[in-house]
Amino acid sequence: MTIEALLCTADDAIAAAVSAAGAAVQRSVVRVNDAEALIGRWREARVVLVGADLAVPAARLGLPSRLGVYVLADASAPASALSASVPLGAGVIVLPEGGTWLGDALAGRTGAGQGTSRIAVLGGSGGVGASTLAVGLACAGKGLGSTALVDLDPLGGGVDLLLGAERTPGWRWDRLRAARGQIGELSGQVPAAAGVTLVSMGREDATAVTRDAVAAVLASLARSSDLVVMDVGRSLDAGAREALRASDRTLLVCAQDVRGVASARMTLAAAEAPGAGVVVRLRRGGAIRPVEVAAAVGLPLLGTIPQDPALAPAAERGVPPDRAAGRAWLRSCAALLAAIDAGTGPS
Repeated sequence: MTIEALLCTADDAIAAAVSAAGAAVQRSVVRVNDAEALIGRWREARVVLVGADLAVPAARLGLPSRLGVYVLADASAPASALSASVPLGAGVIVLPEGGTWLGDALAGRTGAGQGTSRIAVLGGSGGVGASTLAVGLACAGKGLGSTALVDLDPLGGGVDLLLGAERTPGWRWDRLRAARGQIGELSGQVPAAAGVTLVSMGREDATAVTRDAVAAVLASLARSSDLVVMDVGRSLDAGAREALRASDRTLLVCAQDVRGVASARMTLAAAEAPGAGVVVRLRRGGAIRPVEVAAAVGLPLLGTIPQDPALAPAAERGVPPDRAAGRAWLRSCAALLAAIDAGTGPS
């Protein structure tokens, strides 16, 4: 028998919040007080909610990857509990701020079956790996359907380099800059790499892409793709702003330090990105906890991305992240997609 929602927590405050959210959307919630109780019910529930108090022991169980898993935490949750969301493949819902997200997850208001999902990835500061994350999300999305990756950084050197596709023939933005209105099918015309349809910048022309061209290309890709990931870049020119406007969710990638938070706040103010959430790039000895980063930026926490030393040398060789990264990094990408699929926004 399918369980609508399974809650694993011994924290009565978390349980009360979930009970109230479930009642509001008319969804029943089955609660267990021990992480090991997940073993027999992990696949039975449509949604699995794990309290921060039991996230670490739940992560140690080595449960198989699945969608619809969320870690529930408040501002006092330890960093270890939030890091446990990675092996669980879970989004992080911070309470009480994430009450709307929690209700949407319980109600099953997901992006599935509602057309193409458009995700914009924006670096809160330089060097946080926003482009690598965009590629990782596009690769992770292949298991959910057809995916496309759109490069909107005119000074980034071409995101096709991260996929080893710089020599793959096909149209790039230099051929598409004049696009406007309704244009034809791009699949088969633009490069494909690692199973991802790719619209990349070239390396001979750093001219920004116009708003009309971005709108036309995104509309074309939406007709043939289940997921479109946009690497927005930090120029915030007209094309980048059109991508942000058209996105269903913007991921602001933020460093785990004071300067990174300050830069992310300035980027957010300049970007005017509705429906944005924070993704924290973890690093050893990070000075600020992820929940505090999100609170300082003023956005909900969508998840965290761990460091992976294999990614930088892999990028130099043109090896896609889904072939080079470790399991923790790949699971964090899957967790972010699961969080975004819940159709959440700032609560």
